[in-house]
Amino acid sequence: MPPVPNDPGQIPAPWWGPDGDLQGLERELHRELPPDHPLHGARARAAARCEACDDVLFSLTGQPFRWAVVHPTWSGHQEQLPWPRTSPLAHLNDLFTRHDCTSGP
Repeated sequence: MPPVPNDPGQIPAPWWGPDGDLQGLERELHRELPPDHPLHGARARAAARCEACDDVLFSLTGQPFRWAVVHPTWSGHQEQLPWPRTSPLAHLNDLFTRHDCTSGP
């Protein structure tokens, strides 16, 4: 496997850097997060989306991990744990070694 670029916009398919409303992805994440979710209150920026499974890669600050793959429910309202399903990633390379769209994050 070739090295993973530092720029999430360069991640190979099925991941792609959203051309559209990044803030919309971020708003949906924050709407769905219940208070006891590990990402509640985190600063999260949408970086990429998987067209195969609709997961979203977020860049995080103020967390012990730098990245997270989130499977939003797209409900537009606060969920209950374990939703939205979230897989923390220490490194961008973990996206390819630990994430499988067929089984979820």
